[in-house]
Amino acid sequence: MRYLLFILIILSFKICYSQQIVVINIDYVVNNNNDFKNFLESIKIDQIDHRKNFDKLDIDIKEKINEIDELKIILNKQELDNKINENENLLIQFNKKINRFNLHYDNQINDFKKLILDRLLILLQEYASENKIDLILNDKSYIIASNSIDISKIILEKLNNYRFDIKLVPY
Repeated sequence: MRYLLFILIILSFKICYSQQIVVINIDYVVNNNNDFKNFLESIKIDQIDHRKNFDKLDIDIKEKINEIDELKIILNKQELDNKINENENLLIQFNKKINRFNLHYDNQINDFKKLILDRLLILLQEYASENKIDLILNDKSYIIASNSIDISKIILEKLNNYRFDIKLVPY
């Protein structure tokens, strides 16, 4: 009888002080957010004409390189060096344009991700409070866990109910 009472006390102590732990895959939640996916799609659409222009510039630069190769026999060293320098300057300017182009969109994507993460933090705090969760781990903070404690889909659903007021700034 004393052993049974002892076991019951130990089990009740363990139940009273057990902790609720859940995990979330933040990358999954951010990348599958409906507003974020729509934003990425609008970026792709906005980039179409610009990419065509970059392709044309790239072809022009390659043609100039081929032209220089053909003129090696005809031009003297000074003229050839001038042509090479001109082409190198075009290539440098082209790379700068591409870097500005990429940076323009990367900055907007990062700004949107920051908004999503800010909202995600609020949702996680609410979820933890409502469900008496003691600890929420990111999927990169543990080695293995049961799918039953993964709240990614639940939080994604809540996040998709929120509408972000962000517009793409065209390039």
